[in-house]
Amino acid sequence: MRKFVSLLTSVSILSLSVSSQTTSKQKLSVGIKSGVNVSRLKFNEKNPDGFTSDPRTGFVAGAFVTYPVAKSPFSIQAEFLYSSMGGDLTNALNESQNFRFNYFSIPGLIKYQFSKKLAAFAGAQVDVMLYAKENNKFGEFNITQSVEEFDFYATLGLEWWLRKDIVLNGRYMHGFWEVHTIPPGVSMSNRGVQITLGLRFRKAKPWPEEKTVIIAPPVDKDSDGDGIFDSRDKCPTVPGVAKYEGCPIPDTDKDGILDDKDKCPELAGYPELDGCPYPDRDKDGVTDNKDRCPDEPGSTKNDGCPLTDRDGDGVPDDIDRCPDTPGPAANYGCPEDVKTKLTYIAKNIYFNTNKATLRNISYEPLNQLVDILNKYPNAKLTIEGHTDNTGTTSYNIQLSESRAKTVLSYLTSKGIAANRLTAVGYGEEKPVATNQTAEGRTLNRRVELKLTE
Repeated sequence: MRKFVSLLTSVSILSLSVSSQTTSKQKLSVGIKSGVNVSRLKFNEKNPDGFTSDPRTGFVAGAFVTYPVAKSPFSIQAEFLYSSMGGDLTNALNESQNFRFNYFSIPGLIKYQFSKKLAAFAGAQVDVMLYAKENNKFGEFNITQSVEEFDFYATLGLEWWLRKDIVLNGRYMHGFWEVHTIPPGVSMSNRGVQITLGLRFRKAKPWPEEKTVIIAPPVDKDSDGDGIFDSRDKCPTVPGVAKYEGCPIPDTDKDGILDDKDKCPELAGYPELDGCPYPDRDKDGVTDNKDRCPDEPGSTKNDGCPLTDRDGDGVPDDIDRCPDTPGPAANYGCPEDVKTKLTYIAKNIYFNTNKATLRNISYEPLNQLVDILNKYPNAKLTIEGHTDNTGTTSYNIQLSESRAKTVLSYLTSKGIAANRLTAVGYGEEKPVATNQTAEGRTLNRRVELKLTE
């Protein structure tokens, strides 16, 4: 982002410098434009692993400044655009990957005017990455950090002036830099065709001289009939009182009781208490008029009375996932053996290599998990997916999240309510062992099951 701000500042200073040096005879012009980019991603090798590349349509908009070169047919044009590029890929399995790269683009063009209507141009273009996204079968992901920050193009095209200040512009853009690489090492460059419609602005005509008109001072009146003349009335169309300079008596706390009768004008209250709120003697957040135990601190969930603890384990029933079975608070009121069983089950959930599909040996442990969740219907479960550091960060996050969702789907298929389950993928972020050895990587590829609030 610092590079983007620095580049934008440099361009602005350069534009102001050239503008200040341009004489009135040169007729500097500025305008705005908008249109579409039809772009695609060009592979930097032939037919990589069965991938095909299809075009996508993106939005482009911005401004342009044209500097004539003396009285010649040549001119220089600088543009400052928001430009969306990218493309759609399909792999050998007919799976789609849609890439959207959004840039701040600065084309620098040399134009040659064949006639009043037709001109040709060519030049270079620098793109600065704003943000990038990928859509695939796992969802939408921000991949800005894995895409090149800059891109460089050669561009050429034609423009046709439909009217005096309306121009149709078409150009081809050829990107030279590798902007993104996807597994297994397939690199890509931007290519595109841009079609825009522009509007050029001209210098406005000067305002005519204003004639001095002497206006007689208005006669003071009282528009709202409150006895206060408009010249001293801050609310001349609404009847008010002199104390508030002609405005109505306010209700500062918006409780429906005007400030002149409100004993607590800064706090919303009740008419029976002259505008003051009800007290809360036991300071439990439940006012005395609603507190069934006004002298004993309690819970808002129990109308101000203390919460019950049926199993006597010190964990209130509202947060106890096993309210009829004693258990420690660290395990949300469930017995320690439940936590032990969850650890055992998690270590026996296996997936096919580089996939989110369960192996058959995982079903028996998962059925035990279903039994536990049925036994404790108040318990909620978080399913965490983790991987080693093999592959890209974005791929590992996608894989771990997909595996966690696979476990969630299996549990819901067995009748467990979806609102009791949460699936999250951490990828390689939370290793439990080193990734420098095969044994460590095996331990890092895991699922964890945790009771949650």
